[in-house]
Amino acid sequence: MDIRGDFRKATGFNPYTFQLKAMESLIEGSSLIVRAPTGSGKSEMVLIPFIFEINENLPSQMIYSLPNRTLVESIGERARRYASYKKLRVAVHHGKKPESQLFEEDIIVATIDQTAGAYLSVPLSMPKRWGNIFLGTAGSAMLVFDEVHTLHPEKGLLTSVAMSIESAKLGIPFVMMSATLPRNFMERVKALAEKKGGKVEIVDVEDEKEIKARARRKVELNTEPLFNETPLTAKEIERQAEDVDNLIVVVNTVGKAQQLYRELKANADRPVILIHSRFLEEDRSLKEAKVREIFGKGSSANEAILISTQVIEVGMDISSEKLLTEVSPVDSLIQRAGRVARWGGKGEIIVYNVEKKAGNPHAPYSKELVESTIDALKGVELLDWQTEIELVERVLSKPFEGYLDPYKFYERLGGLARAVYEGKRPYVEENVREAYSVDVAIYNDVSNLNPDDAWKLKRLRVDFRVLKGKFDQIMEVGGGIYRVEENFIIDEYESRYTFVPVSDKNEIMPFEFYIITGISYSPELGLLFDCEGGIKRFEFEERDNVINVVGEGRMRKESWVEHSRKALDVLRVYMLPRYDYPIRAFAKYFGVSKKELISWIELSVALHDLGKLNIYWQKKAGWRLGEEPIAHGFEKKGKLPPHATVSAKALEKLLFSSIEKKIARALYLSIAHHHSPGAREFSKFKLVDSWTSQILKVIGSIDLDVDITRVQEKSDGGKLPIAYSQIPDIQKKNAQYRFYGLVSKLLRISDWIATGGGEYERILYSKNWV
Repeated sequence: MDIRGDFRKATGFNPYTFQLKAMESLIEGSSLIVRAPTGSGKSEMVLIPFIFEINENLPSQMIYSLPNRTLVESIGERARRYASYKKLRVAVHHGKKPESQLFEEDIIVATIDQTAGAYLSVPLSMPKRWGNIFLGTAGSAMLVFDEVHTLHPEKGLLTSVAMSIESAKLGIPFVMMSATLPRNFMERVKALAEKKGGKVEIVDVEDEKEIKARARRKVELNTEPLFNETPLTAKEIERQAEDVDNLIVVVNTVGKAQQLYRELKANADRPVILIHSRFLEEDRSLKEAKVREIFGKGSSANEAILISTQVIEVGMDISSEKLLTEVSPVDSLIQRAGRVARWGGKGEIIVYNVEKKAGNPHAPYSKELVESTIDALKGVELLDWQTEIELVERVLSKPFEGYLDPYKFYERLGGLARAVYEGKRPYVEENVREAYSVDVAIYNDVSNLNPDDAWKLKRLRVDFRVLKGKFDQIMEVGGGIYRVEENFIIDEYESRYTFVPVSDKNEIMPFEFYIITGISYSPELGLLFDCEGGIKRFEFEERDNVINVVGEGRMRKESWVEHSRKALDVLRVYMLPRYDYPIRAFAKYFGVSKKELISWIELSVALHDLGKLNIYWQKKAGWRLGEEPIAHGFEKKGKLPPHATVSAKALEKLLFSSIEKKIARALYLSIAHHHSPGAREFSKFKLVDSWTSQILKVIGSIDLDVDITRVQEKSDGGKLPIAYSQIPDIQKKNAQYRFYGLVSKLLRISDWIATGGGEYERILYSKNWV
């Protein structure tokens, strides 16, 4: 193993000392908590060892989580480049580009909400009925959380901590990275993980001189306008732009950014670019490309002024020799400063106060954090790495210590559990979102809009408090606000939608989707809460994740034994080798041998369709007495009764009398849920007379001594004694919950391929899934 050589081969550079230490620790089985400067190669030190040690010393998959789509695209591009050395598959997965159909690629680069949705069995961009497949990945992969300082500390940050600690408990390494984590927080997370049995290494860069770009960098901090209570105005921007070609300006609100842009655009002697969060994806992408063209590495010296909000703090690899910014919390300021002299040289960051106004003038930030930052900035004139660390420790140590208060931590775990129990996407989002936001589309003729087409409308995201604040203005011009309500019926292949008119501002709730009339949009300015923009109706966009379902009646006819053997073969040939690492981890945690655990997984896959041996199912499928029981390719004689829950019920006594309950429970529900997570009802059943011989033909090659007389032959129907809500108790039964997800994934994909889905390789690219 030559990780230094592997790093050099993939990147073309030798690793820094801290990168080498981190990579060696990962390969030895330690999780990492990393504090390192922006632009120091944190991503490479995680991606390279994983790529070269996948399924050996490191897990079978990696989910690399980031706070926004821009970063996901950037890191995804890098991951693809490095992964090509080992021909590994990489998917980029966010709300606008959900590339991964099943979270089955080797490396999945995703936004934090997509990762949380997978972990909570509620995928945000795929059908809910696949939730346990997504959990199978999120619960067994190496989880990487980058730029964690950008996450809401009591929501997204604690959610990532909770997922990470439970991974460490199973012996599966995690990584948390940021430039602005206080030391006490890192040590507290380390202690929590090690208390659960994990191994954690803190990697804290103390000297930036080894990092070439940082060693050649000198950034002066000018806080004179801040302490003189000078606000940032268009005239001040024009004055500061006189001695530089390119200038970056960062303000705290979209409204202020739009105002400055309008004032500057009229008189500017150079192009002015506006970028913020309230642009449609295609317009924002064009703007980001223009910004990189002018402010990116190696760009020509085009003159321009960039007016932006927080959206450039992470994910935008741009630089200017001067940056003007409104005051914000210290971690935000440090990220903004990272856009100054990014690749070396001299630069200046000038900090301004915000206009005094009613309420919190520092919104959307905490007043206390901003005021602490202002106090800490007194006397600071040079912003180097050591100074940044000192500022972080001074301002953030106490607040971050409070974020890990046991009460808050368990409150977050309760929120995660609620998301699983309820199975609602808004509950997932409320566990990770930095702001209480809503999705918004504009459409000036809602009366002629089909509610089932509403989800296809282009949309953007707005803080729900902003929408509440604009309620009266929208109503005064005759506009309207409509909540798009989704009926969550898990067994349906399509959701149905209805429009609910909002008649009071207090009815506007976060994490919902609203269609609004009486407002407009401009590709130049973004969303406008008036009618000055030229666009009054968003267009529909094609959704490429609509899944075609292959009906059983169109499959090649095969017997029950033939299909069961095929599924078992697929499991052995493709799935078990692919997921060797997590299977080893779960076997060690549960205190059983890997061989025994594999045998029980094999039994679950072999007998997952036992419910099809129900004589009532066979008769509805067109089976005739004397024929071999069939599994697929039949002529239906009426509606088929459910078979997955019948399979579980028939195997209930065998499983729970043969293996420890926490393993049996996961296997049992994986079988019950191999078509629909959450299914609990089972119908009347009676197994065909030949059921014993049918089972023996399938399980003969499995190295288990099981008493098949424990199989239940008949029942009048009812409910399974174990509900779905009992397995995902992520506070007390997290290991069982994760194991349930892994077995569900192994079973469902093996079943799909055996049913006629094709070779394993094809499922990663298929748009059609059974």
